[in-house]
Amino acid sequence: MKKLGILAGALFVAYGIIRLIDGANGDRGPGLAWTSGHLLFLLGLLLFGAVLVVGRNTLTSRRPLGTAAMVVGLVGVAAFVRVILTDLIVGFRASDHAQMSAIGGNYDRWPGNLGIYEPLQTLGPILFLVGLLTLAVLLTVERRLPVWAAPVLVAGFVLISANLDLMPIGGALLGLAFSTPRFRPGTLRRQPS
Repeated sequence: MKKLGILAGALFVAYGIIRLIDGANGDRGPGLAWTSGHLLFLLGLLLFGAVLVVGRNTLTSRRPLGTAAMVVGLVGVAAFVRVILTDLIVGFRASDHAQMSAIGGNYDRWPGNLGIYEPLQTLGPILFLVGLLTLAVLLTVERRLPVWAAPVLVAGFVLISANLDLMPIGGALLGLAFSTPRFRPGTLRRQPS
């Protein structure tokens, strides 16, 4: 879980830095910065999905609540993935920022016109946070994460939610939250002599 959390946070940091570089001229996308940044963000989200699964499997008690947190968080990850894929498709199809804006509306309901994408786009980040935070709290209760992990996680989300330009700092905090997992006495096997 430690390596997954650190790498996921590092990918968020890299995406944030590329996003700042991409926006230096006043517009973001399309192009290499847009595409590479979104691919890094996608990989980071998928790794946080893995953190949810591994963290849930690490729990020794409160597993039903851990399972619920994992599922809620993974629904949030799926909603984010859908947004990123849409951004990538629009970026591939457009030749400039104005064209991105013009064709972006064509993908607002992709894939299919189910009428659930707008609510999921709003709820996705919340579900991701709720799932990850609940899991962090459960791991803290079991003394598998330090007590500062959940507040650091919340601080990272608050920064990112306040302004996407703070993604490098927020991403670092998200990775930091899972950077120091602890093992309870008796959970490590002794190596044979």
